[in-house]
Amino acid sequence: MTTDQIHYFLTVAMCLNFTEASKKLFVAQSSLSRNIANLEEELGLKLFTRNKKYVRLTPAGAVLFEEFSKLENQISEAIENARQAQTGENINLRIGVVEAQESEHFLPSAISHLKSLYPTMNIELSRGNFKTLRESLKNGQIDIAITLNFDLPSYEEQEVLYENIYHSTGECIISKHHPLAYKENFRLTDLKDETAIAISPDISLGGYNNLIDYCKRHGFTPRHIKTASSVEDIMLMVEAGMGFTVLDENCKVRQNPSVRCIQPADDIGLYALAVWKKSNFNPAIPLFVNTLTLSVN
Repeated sequence: MTTDQIHYFLTVAMCLNFTEASKKLFVAQSSLSRNIANLEEELGLKLFTRNKKYVRLTPAGAVLFEEFSKLENQISEAIENARQAQTGENINLRIGVVEAQESEHFLPSAISHLKSLYPTMNIELSRGNFKTLRESLKNGQIDIAITLNFDLPSYEEQEVLYENIYHSTGECIISKHHPLAYKENFRLTDLKDETAIAISPDISLGGYNNLIDYCKRHGFTPRHIKTASSVEDIMLMVEAGMGFTVLDENCKVRQNPSVRCIQPADDIGLYALAVWKKSNFNPAIPLFVNTLTLSVN
C-alpha cells in the first residue's frame, strides 16, 4: 500500500465517480482503476460497489475513508510542521540557566545568531538552582538546562542527552577581610581548619561532593561543613566570614568587592553543559545546541 493508493482511494470516495476522480488526479482512468483494485486485493477488502449507474462505498470502504482521511491530514500536518521546523516558524524554545552563571560570553551571541536564521522563533529564558532546573526539565517546563557537569548524574533517571558548552576552572572564595585573603603563595591547605561552605546535597549532591573532593585533591578533608540552598546564600555566608567555598570561575563573584577569588594551580575539570531529555523532539533543541557550540568554539 502506497501513499498514492491512499490518495487515489480518498479522491474516488469523495467523487464517487472514477472518471471525475481521474481528471482531478491527472491520471488515466485505467491506471486509477488498477490502483484501486490492487489496494483492494492487498487489503482483502472490497472498498467500492460499482455498476454502470453509480459508485458507492462499502461498509469497509466507509471506515477506511474516515481513517485514511485522518491519516492524510496527519501526514500533511507533519510535513507542514517539518517545514516550519526547518525555517524556525512557530517554534518555542525554553532555556533554563543555572543560577549565578555568567552568560554573556556564550548566550547572547548564540541567541542572536539563531534569531538571524529563524526570526520567528520564540525563545524564553529563566534562571534556577540545580534542583529547580532538574525538576523543570523533568516536568517539561523547560526544553534545555544549562548546568554544570558535576550535577549531571542527578539527571540520569530522566534519560537525557547533553553537550559540553565551555570549560571552566575552580576558584577558592574567601572574605576580603580574611587573614589569608592577600597571602602570597596561597595554598588551599591553608584553609584546612576553616569551615567549608557547600551547596546543600538536596540541591546538588554532585556540587556538594565536588567541593569535598576538591579539598581532598589538595590534601585535606574539611573538618566543618556548612550548607546553603543557593549560591547567593553561599556568598552571603562567605561575605560574613563564616567560611570558604569553591566555585567555578564563571560564577558571578568577580564583581563582588566583599570577597577575594583565589585560583589554585590545578584544574578541577568543570564544564558547563546543555542538557535535554531524549524524549523531547522539539526541533529547536538541535538548532540551538549547534548554534551554541559554534558560538563558543
